Amino acid sequence: MWCNMVVNNKDNITKIGLLFYICSIVGYIYEMILCLIDNGKFLSHGILFGPWLPIYGTGAVLIFTLRKYRKKPLIIFMLSFLLSGILEWICGYLLLNFLNIRLWDYRGWFLNLNGFVCFLSAFIFGCGGIFIIYFLLPVIEKIIRNCKRKNLILFLSGLSLLFSIDLICTIFKLN
Repeated sequence: MWCNMVVNNKDNITKIGLLFYICSIVGYIYEMILCLIDNGKFLSHGILFGPWLPIYGTGAVLIFTLRKYRKKPLIIFMLSFLLSGILEWICGYLLLNFLNIRLWDYRGWFLNLNGFVCFLSAFIFGCGGIFIIYFLLPVIEKIIRNCKRKNLILFLSGLSLLFSIDLICTIFKLN
């Protein structure tokens, strides 16, 4: 039993790592597409240099914790809606109050809270929770089953190194 628990924990760490980076990158692409639709041109979002928005990855990791409700899609949607909305509000508040940066602004949008979160964004993230639990996690689990653990560890280590360098460069840029 202990051996199975260790294997499952390693798989979960790998799932979380893949989920974080996939969703951070997909979030970046999603934001660029929204900007293209809104402004007619691609604009890079966030404060990092790389093509990732870690708020999306962090939200995905929070949603990962909801997988125990897999047989209850309405619960997954509602909790994803709530968790993502709280995450978006906290990040928006911290960025504005500690770094004097407002990366998004929902003031004027329906049911917004200080312009950091609105009903539509939370609704979209609720739908994202459904997508993560029912579609993305099974794909990630298939990748884990079909790839050598060593290759996955090397891949995630490389991404983590790049992400860490990006984070350090961003911190120096902001100071």
